[in-house]
Parts: sequence; C-alpha cells; structure tokens
Amino acid sequence: MAFTILHTRLVDRGAVLPADCLRVAHGRITAIGGADIAHPGDSVIDGAGLTLLPGLIDAHVHLAPGCTQLAATFGVTTLIDQFSMPEVIDRVTPRSSVRTSSIGATAPGGHPTIAFPPIPYVTGPEDAKQFVADRVAEGADHLKLIYDDGSGAMLNIPTLGSATVRALTDEAHAHGHTVVAHVSTAAGAVQMAQCGVDVLAHAPSDPMSPADIEAVGGLAVIATLDVIDGFNGPTGHLPLLDEPELMARMPARWRRVLDHQSRRWMPPQPPDGTAARANTLALQRAGVPVLAGTDAPNPGLVFGASLHRELGHLVRAGLTPAEALVAATSAPAEVFKLADRGRLAVGARADLLLVDGDPLEDISATQRIRQTWVGGEEPARYAGTAVELAGIHFLGETTARIVKALKEQWPGFPSPEDVVREDGEVLGRVVPVTGGWLPTTVFGAALGPVSDRDGAVQTVEAEGLSSLTEPWWARTDGPDWQEVVLVEAQPDRVRLRWKDPLVEQAPSGQWYDLTDIDVARARPN
Repeated sequence: MAFTILHTRLVDRGAVLPADCLRVAHGRITAIGGADIAHPGDSVIDGAGLTLLPGLIDAHVHLAPGCTQLAATFGVTTLIDQFSMPEVIDRVTPRSSVRTSSIGATAPGGHPTIAFPPIPYVTGPEDAKQFVADRVAEGADHLKLIYDDGSGAMLNIPTLGSATVRALTDEAHAHGHTVVAHVSTAAGAVQMAQCGVDVLAHAPSDPMSPADIEAVGGLAVIATLDVIDGFNGPTGHLPLLDEPELMARMPARWRRVLDHQSRRWMPPQPPDGTAARANTLALQRAGVPVLAGTDAPNPGLVFGASLHRELGHLVRAGLTPAEALVAATSAPAEVFKLADRGRLAVGARADLLLVDGDPLEDISATQRIRQTWVGGEEPARYAGTAVELAGIHFLGETTARIVKALKEQWPGFPSPEDVVREDGEVLGRVVPVTGGWLPTTVFGAALGPVSDRDGAVQTVEAEGLSSLTEPWWARTDGPDWQEVVLVEAQPDRVRLRWKDPLVEQAPSGQWYDLTDIDVARARPN
C-alpha cells in the first residue's frame, strides 16, 4: 500500500521538520517534502492540524500472546522485552515488532523467579559462557541480568555477585549484545556501572547523590516511572482508568482486567515515585540517555496504553515534551541498535503514529490517536480475537503463579478466601483490598462496601446466595448497562437472561465468560 500524508506536523528526534508531507510505499518511508512527493494512485491523508510521529518504542515489557497487536492499538509499534520464556516469545507476532532478552540471568531463587516456570539459573562466573550462548541460540537480541537483593523493598533475596555480572557482561559483549541490568537502588546502579553493563532497567527508587549520577554517566536508563500506576489513585482505582482518550481505545476485556486489579490488595502507603522522578531528571541533565518503558503487563499496566502515561510521568519529572518523545522513539532505537525505526527518515521502516494536536506543547496529545501504521500497514484487529483471549488467560495464569508463591513464602500474605456453608457450598468470597475486605459473589461481583474481614464474611453469609435471585445489571462491549436475571453462576462464568424483550436469546439464557461481561448488583452511575 502506498500513501502520502499531506500538510502535517512532522516530528523527528523531538523537533519539527521543515517539510510537511511524507510518503510511504512497500513498508518504508520513501520521501519527505512538499505535496509534490505524492504519486498518482497514492492514498492521500489530510494531516492538517495533526502531528506525525515515529511509532513509539516501549523499552521495557514482558511479552504475552497478542502484546504487539494490543500495543499497536495505541501507536506503540516496537516492544523491547526484558525477560520472557522462549515458548512465549515464539507465540508473539510479528517478530519484527519485538526485540527480546529471552530468559534473564538471575541467581537461584532470585528475582523474578516467582513469576516464571522453572528457569536456568546462574550460580557463578563459570556459568556465564554457557548461559549467554544458550540465550543467543534462542534468538536473544540483548542480555538481561538481575542485580537486586531485595533491600530496596526491605526484603532479603538471592542475587548475582559482581564477579558473575562482569563475566556475563563480558560474554554478552563478545557476542555484540547490549547488557541490561535490573536494579532497584542507587547503590546497585553504581555497582552495575562498575561491572560494565550498558543499560539500567529502572530508575533507582531511592535518591541518587551527585557522585552516584556521575558514576553511571556512561549508561542509559529505562525510567519505568509508570510503575506507580500499579496502585490506585485518588479516585480509588488504577490511574489508567482515568484517561478517557486511552480508555476509549481500550478493549473491553482489558478494561475488565484493570477493574479487577483495582480491587486487589495494595499496601496502605504505595510508592509515589518521587525519588525515581528526581533521579531520572538528574540523569537526563547529566547526559544519560533516558528511555521510556512501562514494565507491562504488571498490574495496572497495559501494553501500548501505559507508554502514554509514561510520557506524562517523564514530563512531570522535568523533561520537556520533546525530550520525552525522544525517550520513546530515537533514543531506544539507538541504544538497542534498531537502525530502521524510531525516526522519520527516508528509508526507515514505516512505523508511524498520527495524533491530533501538538505533543511538543502538550504531551497528552499522543493519546489522541488518529491512525497507526506498522511497517506501512494498519494494525490487524485485536479486540475480541482469540489472541486477545490468549493474552488475558496468560496474564491470569502468571498472576495465579505469583500469588501462590507469595503465599508459600509469606503464609500471612493477604489473598481472597472462600466463604463456605456447613454443607460445603461456596457462598461467595472475601477479597483483601486497600482499606479492608470486599464481600463478593462466587463470580467476583461486589455484594457491599469494604469493611473488616468479619463484616465482609457476614455479608457473604447473609447475601451471597439470596442476592442471586434479585435483578442484576450487566454489559458486554458497550457502555450501556441492562437489567438481567441470573440463571446460574460459577467462579469464571455466569448464565443470564436479558430482561429487554427485544433481545434474541434462548429461554434458558446464555453463558458468558467473565472476561466478556461486567455484572453488578446495582446499576453503576
């Protein structure tokens, strides 16, 4: 497909180009200039009042089925993976939209063991050569390693030693691979710089001194400031839910994921990111390349959508909108050797994002997406597909694995509990959330307000079954709620009848998986 975008603002490396038209053919940018670059037969797009950006690059994700398609929905056309299993990587298409570390190097029992099936560990420097060779054979594009003893979160977990990090780094460099180090503290960042790594996977979460900043001056840093979006904001739910432009594009299944994650247990005083923002600004002012990354799909973070929140966090930290855009385009392309993208340049891959407004003045303009192209083509449909459902199920399986591991390590870790009648019938559940416990039905719908655990159990005992005979409200993909009658309920699905007589349905009702429907006891406002 050949097309020309006319009379638009072209932003490359954070600056407006003098030209205002761009042509694409055969998946590449073929010309930048005036209106005369259009060829006969081209599709022509009027870009007046709009801004054309290179497709955005998220420099820190963990892959899941369908992640590239979901990210492209939000104009993020390249994902740089920082630790995924080969069997997951093999399910992600198109591979050209991904760069991966494959399995990261960590000590036995080290971070992030609880999130993954059994993985090969690194026990010492003698393992470095084989570990790196195995990752290269798997198709890894760079090396990820973990240097985190948990001290930043008041934990004590195994981690790689400095000698092992140096051995891994030297071996990866011998293969021409960039080395990314997960750290959480300023001290860890300095130690990794001394070991010769190339990139920090996160901005440290504790304050960095001027000496610390100077010590890591030769590295790049992936800010991941948006990790605080994994905690509820002032509105009582996850911040991404408060972004109307992004939520308008959010598939219904992923909105349900965010709604559910808003009701999980969270610490009473979640992190506010102050130190990480200050560190990011100080590093950027010292000449350290800052890259935008999200750490999706951790709780509250969605492929593609969360990178727009990350851009806002970078500007809040003190970067200019232009610097934030560089952090999500040309900077990660340069650090991770993606010579064919991250730029508006003749010959570059036609990964493009067209937005309404001027993100150089207002960074939130990146959220007002008009159109996205990946290799010159519009992204394939994602919402409602089998690959979307596979991604949702993969996320659920990963979450269950993590919760199970946390409960084994810390038996008192708050987690949902079934409320069971004497005859063994499950009446509902009580779910730990911020501020107390939420009483829910067997299928997870709230029965009442948050209270203490005993109060929540009493609510479930009194209303867990009786409430199912009441009128309920439900919606599928659209915004409108309709009254329904519940016919049958299970933990992962419900059978219901719509009370609207115009709805065609079987007399016995219809089954819906909970990934495909919202159900509420009272009609939401």
